[in-house]
Amino acid sequence: MASPLPYNRQTALASTIAIDNAANIAGKIVLTTGVTLGGLGATFVKEVAKHKPALLILAGRSASKLQATADKIAADPASADVETRVLVLNLASQKQVREAAAEVLAYKEDHIDVLMNSAGAMGGPYTTTEDGIENKFGSNHIAHFLFTNLIMPKMLAAKAPRIVNVASDGHRLSGIRFEDVNFQNGKVYEQWAAYGQSKTANIIFTYGLAKKLGPKGLKAYSLHPGQMLGTNLMPGGLLHEDMASLRTLFVYG
Repeated sequence: MASPLPYNRQTALASTIAIDNAANIAGKIVLTTGVTLGGLGATFVKEVAKHKPALLILAGRSASKLQATADKIAADPASADVETRVLVLNLASQKQVREAAAEVLAYKEDHIDVLMNSAGAMGGPYTTTEDGIENKFGSNHIAHFLFTNLIMPKMLAAKAPRIVNVASDGHRLSGIRFEDVNFQNGKVYEQWAAYGQSKTANIIFTYGLAKKLGPKGLKAYSLHPGQMLGTNLMPGGLLHEDMASLRTLFVYG
């Protein structure tokens, strides 16, 4: 039986929503970034896998971790016959993003139905990508922006393409620092502002996709996934002091 709409905190479970959308999942090719076990992306692909997608493309930095997720899907009787494919995608390197996109464009499949940009980094000390961009902005936004646009021919070849960018209510922590995304090369770095600007960028990117490519049949969405404690989003996990500083920013910021 279908769940009541709109969903609430009791009914908005990944398993429930996947069941309700089983007919829309069947036969689809879905590419998801950030599918390491223990994270949001892995939960998504494991639930989607139970409803007969044609192919799940699992993208992430570590081939062994991607394979672990593929093995988990294969071990579940509900998804044992679903085809999975591993795609090494290092969001901290634009060179490697381009290589991964080229690999996707060379796939025998002529289209991709759904792109779920789920990978992300949350807090931690100041670091940069291989290209010298503050890591959260570079990985959470720039790399996904680049990858998405590079594989757009495959997306637009689908009958009803969908792109989902996992954003966050954390976008309220900062707008985009257009003149200084690198926080003066780390001199004035603040981890939550860095995270916030990357999530704001995700939302603006989604809006741009919908506006520019909506006439071509593409629909784009961004979302706040809720408070996802216990995932590998933040290096070392969320500490008590991290949560305290977050509460202060949301209440007084």
